[in-house]
Amino acid sequence: MRITNDDALLLYHSDIGLVGMLANVVRERKNGNKVFFNRNFHIEPTNVCVFSCKFCSYSKLYKNREDGWELNLEQMLDRVRAYDGIPVTEVHIVGGVHPKMDVHFFAQLLKSIKELRPDLHIKAFTAVELDYMIKKSKMTIDEGLKYLHENGLDSLPGGGAEIFDEEIRNKISADKCTANEWLYIHEEVHKLGMHSNATMLYGHIENYEHRINHMDRLRQLQDRTHGFNTFIPLKFRNKDNDMSDVKESTLIEDLKIMP
Repeated sequence: MRITNDDALLLYHSDIGLVGMLANVVRERKNGNKVFFNRNFHIEPTNVCVFSCKFCSYSKLYKNREDGWELNLEQMLDRVRAYDGIPVTEVHIVGGVHPKMDVHFFAQLLKSIKELRPDLHIKAFTAVELDYMIKKSKMTIDEGLKYLHENGLDSLPGGGAEIFDEEIRNKISADKCTANEWLYIHEEVHKLGMHSNATMLYGHIENYEHRINHMDRLRQLQDRTHGFNTFIPLKFRNKDNDMSDVKESTLIEDLKIMP
């Protein structure tokens, strides 16, 4: 039987060994003893960002962009050329939300990558990046996603989900797309025949109920579309950001979510 939200809460309060054993039973039931992976490399176009998420230790605000980096098209294509003759299967493209790097700039990047490596799967742009660049280009979300897909976008990473609970989300990342907007973008991506990934930022000011609500909303979308490839829990780190007063989760807490 499928577990309920109450079951999930019970498991969070249960012995970690039991949770791990149950998770392994499900894993073997679904995949046997197989493990799947791909060979990918990353391109980070910029760490300059218009948003100021309190947990972020990566980005530089646009007004302070002299401290960051901004790659041009040719520099990013050089990253692809560096893998000529190497059997990589995927390029993963994510970065800050830069106001000058619009949907047309990235469509040209996608198209150029496909010209260099037609066989390379392009997994690119979080829902946060897409929400900003598409709306800034005066397109609807559907129009923008279709445009990028036609130029080479194959799938989406899962970043930007953070925690869906609006109260918590407003405290840690109030100025970027909402939970409903994140879920809508992923659902529209699935409708176009693409797959995506899902994440959850844990171990900060959220509680177990917030985590369960987050995973339940992902599960509801997966029931409708079957479009998610993976779920990736991301551990909150308290260095070099505006939440340094929040203690990081313990190893036991990490193990509870990793299964």
